[in-house]
This record gives sequence, C-alpha cells and structure tokens, in this order.
Amino acid sequence: MRSDDLRQRFEALESEVLPLTGPPATEAIRRRGRRRQRTIRVAVLVPVLLAAAVIVREAAMLEPKPFQPKPFQPVSPPPTTRPAVATTATTAPTTTTRPAPTGTVVLRADGLGVAAFGTAEQAAMRALQGQLGRPQERGSWSGANPFGTCPGPVRAVRWGRLYVLFTNGPTRYGPDGRWHLFAWQVDQVRRTAIDPQHSGPTPPPDPPPLRGYSPRTATGIGSGSTLADLRTVYRGRLQLGPAESGPAYRFTVRRGATVELFGSLTGGTPQSTVTWLAAGAVCGE
Repeated sequence: MRSDDLRQRFEALESEVLPLTGPPATEAIRRRGRRRQRTIRVAVLVPVLLAAAVIVREAAMLEPKPFQPKPFQPVSPPPTTRPAVATTATTAPTTTTRPAPTGTVVLRADGLGVAAFGTAEQAAMRALQGQLGRPQERGSWSGANPFGTCPGPVRAVRWGRLYVLFTNGPTRYGPDGRWHLFAWQVDQVRRTAIDPQHSGPTPPPDPPPLRGYSPRTATGIGSGSTLADLRTVYRGRLQLGPAESGPAYRFTVRRGATVELFGSLTGGTPQSTVTWLAAGAVCGE
C-alpha cells in the first residue's frame, strides 16, 4: 500500500476519534450513564414496590375489623296458635273417657244395687249414670206431681221404664232438707206426660206407653212378669188384693212387717202380668 493511502486513512480515523475525547463527548457519555443508572434503579425498585404492595394488602386483610352492629330489624310476634304436634302410637291420649255404661241395675228392696235408698242425690246420680248413661227424662215438682202424695218436693229421672225419685222432704231414709234417693218404680206408661193438676168434667187422656230399658230383680221379676212368677219366687210373702178401681190387682211382698216390693197386675189370674213395680217410701204410701 502506498504511503499516501495510509496517511489519508489515518487522518480520517483521527477525525472520528478526536471528537470523542473532547468535552462534548464526555458529557454525552455521562448522560448515557445516568440514563442507564436510572433504568437500573427503576428495574430494581418496581419489583420491590410490587412486593411491598402485596405485603401491605395481606396485612390489611389480616388486621381485625372493628365491630359494626347490624341495623335493628323488628321481630315478628309469636304465632297465636300452637303448632300441631305429631303423635305416635305410643302417645297417651290427653283426654280421659268414662267407662261405657253396662246398661243395667238390679231392682232391690233397699235401692238399686249401685245406690241404696238414702244416698245423696248427686252421689246416686253419678253411680246410676255410670251404669245407665244419660237419662232420657228429668222432671221437678214442688207440689202436686204425677207420682202421688210425696213427703216433699220431688225430682224424677227416667231411663226407659225406670223412674228414680229424689226428695228433700223427711223419709225413713233421710232427714228433711237433704236431697236423697227415696224410691224407684218401673212403669209401662209415661206418667210425667200427664198434668198432675188436671181437673174438669172429662178424665185426663191416657198416658203414652213406655218402651225400652226395663230392669229386673235378682230373681228376674220385673215389668211383664206373671202372677205365677211372683208366687213361685215369693211364695207365702206375696199378698194379693183387688185394686181400688178397675180389674187390676195390687200386690205386696213382705218380710215380716216390712214391705219390700209392691206393684200392680192386670188381674188375678196366673197369667196376669205386672204393669207397675216399686220399692222405697213410694208417694201415696
């Protein structure tokens, strides 16, 4: 290579390098360095700031929040009806039931088996209703009554053909002023359907017949029994006599001087039947 070519290249190279060594070049280099440093700082600080933000957020989530009461809300009133309670097969019933009536009492000279003469009215009624259930009829009289002349005011209760009588007058079973059982009678007609104070030129109408329950004595005597039945059961204790009027006969059954039973028959033949049977301090006695 010729020396002239080398010299020209050297001068060109010198012209490119020399400007870089002066003040302007130095300042440009410094600016570049500062920019690189800032870029590095930003590159370093951004992850640090992001990490710090995450830490602050988690700390805020873990920090307990102050209690803030909920706004008041009215409570609906309790229901006025109790909810239904399901019962099972083993649940005991809440109500008690009375025993079913047995449907009978025994006619006795001293009462009706479950209630003797002299028993207080309420006690006698409890016992009778326990056997017979509810009565079919009740009546009360303070003067004349369908059963005759009685020792005082009369209350009558009826089951079928059976009348049970109470009074607060004096009887051999109870003192004056105390309501007590004093008589019973089994009848074939409803005496309480007739006005006991009836008066006038014509006789009162015949009372309607009674049907239904008709108790008997322990020996089977009751409404419809025959005179032959009475003689078989009571033998010499039976006394028979004509009624005051009509073809009927009256009878009594005595034990010594005491009258145990009395009643009426349709006649005086063995086939005559009992139409009325009574015991106790019967009205008209």
